[in-house]
Amino acid sequence: MKLLIIGNGPAAVAAAETFREVDQASEVVMIAHEEGPCYSPCPLAEYIEGTVTRESLFVRDESFYSSRHITTRWGEAVQRVLPGEHRVLLANGSSIYYDRLLVAAGASVVRPPIPGLDKEGVFALKTLGEAETLLAHLPHARRAVVIGAGFIGLEAAQALTRRGLEVTVVEILDRVLPQMLDAEMAGLVQARLESEKVTVRTGSHVSAVLGNGQVTGVVIDDEEMTCDLVVNAAGVRPRLGLVSGTEIAADEGILVDAHTRTSDPDVYAAGDIIQATDFFGQRRVIATWPNAMYSGRIAGYNLAGRHCHLAGLEDANVVRIFGLPVVSIGRRDGDTTLERADNRAVRKLTLAEGRVVGLQMVGTADGSGLFLGLLKQRRDVRAFGQDLLDPAFNYGQLLTTV
Repeated sequence: MKLLIIGNGPAAVAAAETFREVDQASEVVMIAHEEGPCYSPCPLAEYIEGTVTRESLFVRDESFYSSRHITTRWGEAVQRVLPGEHRVLLANGSSIYYDRLLVAAGASVVRPPIPGLDKEGVFALKTLGEAETLLAHLPHARRAVVIGAGFIGLEAAQALTRRGLEVTVVEILDRVLPQMLDAEMAGLVQARLESEKVTVRTGSHVSAVLGNGQVTGVVIDDEEMTCDLVVNAAGVRPRLGLVSGTEIAADEGILVDAHTRTSDPDVYAAGDIIQATDFFGQRRVIATWPNAMYSGRIAGYNLAGRHCHLAGLEDANVVRIFGLPVVSIGRRDGDTTLERADNRAVRKLTLAEGRVVGLQMVGTADGSGLFLGLLKQRRDVRAFGQDLLDPAFNYGQLLTTV
């Protein structure tokens, strides 16, 4: 059998690793548009900031692939999957045959319809190559505008501020981290940003990037602002162009079942490109590194013939903004909200019918694993009441009521 894997991120690598645990005989080919071994994009802002080295970004080296007899084809872009022919078409016009295919091509940066977004000096902090180009531009930059106040945008703002730039963050919605936090919790994060001299403009939008080839400014809410660097952090979207118009079903992402199999029995998908069931039974795209690794492992085992189930994607994010820990798990809608605040942190727990469905914390990440476990267990925690948010609450107290 010939297994072809599109991608070289966490899902692709996890799938190749688990596949080889079971099947040492089949041919495995991995193709990706970037050069070199797998690296983590998560610390790219820290790389820009100068607190991590380039070498530390890489999570696998060349020996990972050679020792597992994986043929690598780096720097080759897949243009389209042709499931009826069991082939993928490359950008250079050639094609590759497969018996089974794993699509782990990830997500690409959303490009808002903003005139001038293609100018020199506009960056998206998504790949190592882009990060290195931004680093080369930094000596010539003094003022930066970040489009988007999600965690990638805020990490970029932190990195650029610490590199000495004057930074403005522009968010079209009414608060920072709008997918993670409610307005009250987001206000705490915004206060930390502003204490570090980051200008935050929520409920605003960038309508144009100015300059003759090179960025010289932006238009924000009909007001011109000078800058010489723009970071597009407006979000990411699964790379569905690879399968659009084919019999492989997709919605917001490629639709997969509990085995990570698509609507084509010979095509599987994993990572940021998939739309799969979360712990609440909803089909969603949740693009995080842990989900990519998890779905990749499940895909690898199933491709090798060992039947494994995807229990559900985790909706969990932890980020640190200027030293301030921020945690978001699950949903913010429920029938009961418990809140506890002290001079160190604010914790907010959301329950539905007595079960944990969501958590927000600003100022600490302690205990987040416990609440993620409770969410997965769907355990009724009403008996504990407000004690749940006591910093001293632990697994031992849970065991006493079993």
